[in-house]
Amino acid sequence: MENKPILYLYIKITAVAASYLIADTNKADMSVRIISALSFVCIFLLELLISRMNRLHIRHNIILFTASVCLAVCFYLDPKMLMPLIIALVFQLADILTDRAVFYQVFFSASLLLILVAMPEKNIIAAALCIGAMALIARALVNRLEHYMKLNEENKNMVRRMDEKLKDMGELIKTLRTTVSLEERNRIAARIHDEVGHGISGSIILLEAAMLVIKEDSKKAGDSIAKAIKNLRECVDDIRAALREERTDRYRLGINDLAAILEEFKVSYNKSARLKTSGDLVNVGPDIWICIHDNLKECLTNLLKHSNATEFILNIEVFNKVIKVEYKDNGKSSEPFVKNTGLEAIEERTVNAKGRCFFNKNEDGFCVTNIFIY
Repeated sequence: MENKPILYLYIKITAVAASYLIADTNKADMSVRIISALSFVCIFLLELLISRMNRLHIRHNIILFTASVCLAVCFYLDPKMLMPLIIALVFQLADILTDRAVFYQVFFSASLLLILVAMPEKNIIAAALCIGAMALIARALVNRLEHYMKLNEENKNMVRRMDEKLKDMGELIKTLRTTVSLEERNRIAARIHDEVGHGISGSIILLEAAMLVIKEDSKKAGDSIAKAIKNLRECVDDIRAALREERTDRYRLGINDLAAILEEFKVSYNKSARLKTSGDLVNVGPDIWICIHDNLKECLTNLLKHSNATEFILNIEVFNKVIKVEYKDNGKSSEPFVKNTGLEAIEERTVNAKGRCFFNKNEDGFCVTNIFIY
């Protein structure tokens, strides 16, 4: 409620000016009017300073006291002449003492009763009504402003909490990745120890035994060596089988890499980014995956620099002998198509990967198409 004290100050100073300027100057001494007007203004400025106090209870009590004293002084001096100021003080007291549900009833009832009791002149009544209307409009605007300021502060706090949660989630993801990696390494190490280590240890024992008896019994030593060789071959076969089972398919690595790039782009720039695939992705070679990866980054950079697009789609289609890759956005621009450095780099990478590159700009957006033959 930091704007309310300033609102009260402006309304009451305006009411003082209206009361003393509109009233008949022949009925009272001008010096008395000036002194009383300056006294009211000083009290109102003192209220504004008091409103900056930290203790809400003491601040309200002091402001209520000063407003009540000013109201009593107005009735003592001349309630007919000071009716605009009385209306302003009633407005302040009603706003402080009542809640929103009954504020209008209290203010209108008290104002009407005071006007009927004092029966001031018509021009004074008109000034008082103008002051009251101005105060009501200003109060409504201030309340709306404070409401939006409160919402803005709540949104800032929510964004701050979400940023903290996002940071915590990022740390959690890093921890989970490390944990999963360590568990996977332990599992592979345990498998190598259980399946391969025992075979190699047994072969070593056989070779050591053969060395001990090779001079005395060459036939027995030869059998031990042959058995050790057989065990070692089986161990090598187990290692190869384990590597084949543990090794991730190349196309899975490629797809996960592209999906990660698109997800990061979507989160960072609040734009839609999707990945579509069809066909047997096993047929996509390593050099093509590298080309797709680099071209995707270049297309996303061009989208941010030269386009107002809100959606991006990467579509990979694998046919019998052809691989088709489309980088498409919905950006619309009136500028003519120009093959800049980024697009030339895309074309060069595609040609180096034994493919062809095509560019298409129309009313639906911009599209880069790569064709590879395998």
